[in-house]
Amino acid sequence: RIYFLLSFLASLAFIAILKVTKDIAVQIVLSILLSLVALPAIRKMHTRLRFPWGLGIVVTLVAYILLIGAMARLLQASASSIISAYPRYENRLLTLYKYAAAQFNLSFDEGKTLIDNLLAQLKVRQYLQSAALTVSNTALVSTKNIFLIFMMYTFLLVEAGSFEKKIFVAFEGKMRHRVKSVITKVIVDTTRYLSIKFAISLATGLVVFVGLSIIGVDFAIVWAFLAFLLNFIPTFGSVISFLVTVFFAVLQFFPQVPPVIATALLMVLSNMILGNVVEPRVEGGNLNISPFLILVSLSVWGWIWGFIGMILAVPFLVFIKIICENVSFLKPIGILIGNNKSVKKRQSLQEEQAK
Repeated sequence: RIYFLLSFLASLAFIAILKVTKDIAVQIVLSILLSLVALPAIRKMHTRLRFPWGLGIVVTLVAYILLIGAMARLLQASASSIISAYPRYENRLLTLYKYAAAQFNLSFDEGKTLIDNLLAQLKVRQYLQSAALTVSNTALVSTKNIFLIFMMYTFLLVEAGSFEKKIFVAFEGKMRHRVKSVITKVIVDTTRYLSIKFAISLATGLVVFVGLSIIGVDFAIVWAFLAFLLNFIPTFGSVISFLVTVFFAVLQFFPQVPPVIATALLMVLSNMILGNVVEPRVEGGNLNISPFLILVSLSVWGWIWGFIGMILAVPFLVFIKIICENVSFLKPIGILIGNNKSVKKRQSLQEEQAK
């Protein structure tokens, strides 16, 4: 009982520390995740192309900087366009409300509509102007944070090059082999998951961007970036991305129906094919997580770190599951974290081994 009480108190203290040290803790976690995503590429460059380890780090670092820079410029341009186009979409929203009021017999006052009251109360225009000012004022802070993240990223990968030597010196005999195999398995599985998830999310974003551009949906890069980010949240992220993008398509194209249907089909098919067909085949379906625990993880990490915590919630849960599955006395916890598919797969493997 004392052990469980101490464990519970330690967990609460750990959560409190994470919440208090949010700014630096998020930077550390992001640097670790970026390192794990880049590690397979650096290893391939080192072994197959005979690149020095340091050169591989530089190549991936430059690739990250170029990718983030390009996305930042596109999003900045889109944000300016959204702010300038807001009055037009406010009128479109009013048109939609009038149509809904006519269809569903809702009360509608031409002089002072519900939507006008809402817009006045929520101060949408002022909010958008304030948001634009906040973005510009925090640009230097964001640049500093990115710089610190990439500094930690560089040193982490430099340390990774001598990781095996450290284990060899730190442990002896069977313990050396056991520790090395467990840590290597955890790193390999986590790296594989993050790399696949990053690639699938990036592919989803690209497909959405190209598709929406062809359909003619405004601010396609914004909805593509949203699809990329929310793809890290299984099921729920795709639903949110679908609803937001389709609602905007309705807002833009109403009363035209074909572009809205095309947008809905694009969002559904891109997530179904990439998320439900391609990703499980590439990954192997070993890291399926319980939907209930996904919701709990989203709630907890969202409370601790806000939106970035919700994005990182599932990777954290997968990381914990991988650790549990590779440490013998924690395997039952790993099974409980998984969903029915992972349990059935484990049962089939056990039956094959029994034969």
